[in-house]
Amino acid sequence: MRFVVVAVITMLATTPALAQDSKASAESIKQLFELMHANSLLDNVMKQINANARAAQAQTLAGRPLNDEQRRILADTQEKVQSLVREELGWEKLEPTIIEVYRDNLTQKEVDGMLKFYRSESGRAFVEKMPAVMQEMMQKMQLRAQSLAPKIMQLEKDSAERVKAAANAQSAAPPASQPPQPPQSPQPPPSH
Repeated sequence: MRFVVVAVITMLATTPALAQDSKASAESIKQLFELMHANSLLDNVMKQINANARAAQAQTLAGRPLNDEQRRILADTQEKVQSLVREELGWEKLEPTIIEVYRDNLTQKEVDGMLKFYRSESGRAFVEKMPAVMQEMMQKMQLRAQSLAPKIMQLEKDSAERVKAAANAQSAAPPASQPPQPPQSPQPPPSH
């Protein structure tokens, strides 16, 4: 009897701790998304995808004169691509998948801690200022990448020259001589 009482008390004492380590609820994750303004972050990503697609198209067509029909076809295609991206990568389609990923990787205790942070003054400032921080960071990284490109191109050019020189040196070298073979002793004629 005493064992049963101890077991019940132990079980009751550990139940709240186990609940805190359980999977996060979908509702708490939705609250987290709301505090993080996740859907507007996704909208910004969509805008960036569309801007990159337009820039890539413009770069591909740079210097090529287009007639009215060609411009209409390209504009139509661009609109269809944007529509497809909005449809397939919109918040309504992605939210269930994102909730599942969060639930698979975060406990309720962790989500509760994040909710507390995002409800705080610091958390609200983080959400408000992060888009500008990320945009500035991307701009600075692009500048660094641009300054890095000539250095990488020079390294590749030097490497190609070294590979070519090594190939030329190999083909110009005399063939490696065979090591001398020991003289063979004469073989007696076969006997019948």
